[in-house]
Amino acid sequence: MQETGGVPKQQNKSGKTPRGKRPAIRLGAIDTGKLVKELRELHEVGGDPALERFPADDELYLVLLHAQRWAGALKQPRGYPVHPAARTGVLCATLWQYLREQADSRQLAAVEWGRAAGAPWDDFVGPLCVSSRQGALQKADRWKAEQVRQPGERRSPEVARRHAARAAAEEQAANALVRAQERRFPDAQRIARTLLQEREGLVLNDMAAYWLGELAETIDDRAEPTHRMRFVGWLESFVRAIRGHAREHGQSPARTEGARRALEWAVEFTTGG
Repeated sequence: MQETGGVPKQQNKSGKTPRGKRPAIRLGAIDTGKLVKELRELHEVGGDPALERFPADDELYLVLLHAQRWAGALKQPRGYPVHPAARTGVLCATLWQYLREQADSRQLAAVEWGRAAGAPWDDFVGPLCVSSRQGALQKADRWKAEQVRQPGERRSPEVARRHAARAAAEEQAANALVRAQERRFPDAQRIARTLLQEREGLVLNDMAAYWLGELAETIDDRAEPTHRMRFVGWLESFVRAIRGHAREHGQSPARTEGARRALEWAVEFTTGG
């Protein structure tokens, strides 16, 4: 066993330290319509005897079956630098890889909507080619892990559960923020009304004027919790903008007593002072 920086490294039977598992190389998003168009053109050039039956661009699976069936019938025209079937082979290999990469996420989606509608895990044993309901659950978890895992992470149910727990915690925190800001909304609305009444006495730059405009346009149209949260955020942005402008120019942000009191109320609200 070798040591690096005091940390022992495990060796295999040959005495060599095994390499870490490399992240899978994936094709990712491609323009399938463009590739299918090129495929059809090659079949036309190569004299496909069934060209009139070439499937539509959005029938990718049928396109691939057609290309496979008639590849041997394609001919290389005189003066054409490459045999059409050579290029169609590359194109079809690319498109099959694309379908392979899509399959897991599409199958997982089918499992999830079936489960949401009440299908038990036992019903997925056959379709997922596993031997038990636990196997179906684990296979679905591995698919989830494949979608969310970071480079270097394994495609395992543990990784899927860890990411799911993290996403749930983030959603819980986001919901808590919405509730907290919604509780502050009535005060924010009253402060915004006062600021709008005293607008002529405020010293605004473009950014402060923008945020005050947002408040003016939406002050009576905040029915949803997320809308109310954003309204509170806009008031906070307005306060930062007008105070920052005043500090930058060494001047008061208010020209009248009413505007000064309104702004003090807003500052106290946004800073918790």
